[in-house]
Amino acid sequence: MSFVVLGTFIVINLFIAVVINNLDEAKAERLAELQGPVTQKEILTDLRETQKALKRLEERLERTS
Repeated sequence: MSFVVLGTFIVINLFIAVVINNLDEAKAERLAELQGPVTQKEILTDLRETQKALKRLEERLERTS
């Protein structure tokens, strides 16, 4: 019984460690992206993507109401 409990504890800790490690790596990548200078082209691309997402959301809301 103690072997099962200890094994479960170890597996859960390993899972948590993997998740935290991936979050740290994603955070570091995002910070690296944000530190670079932003070009007008990047801003326009982000704006167009946001507009498309808003349009899809508006269409879904209209269909549900």
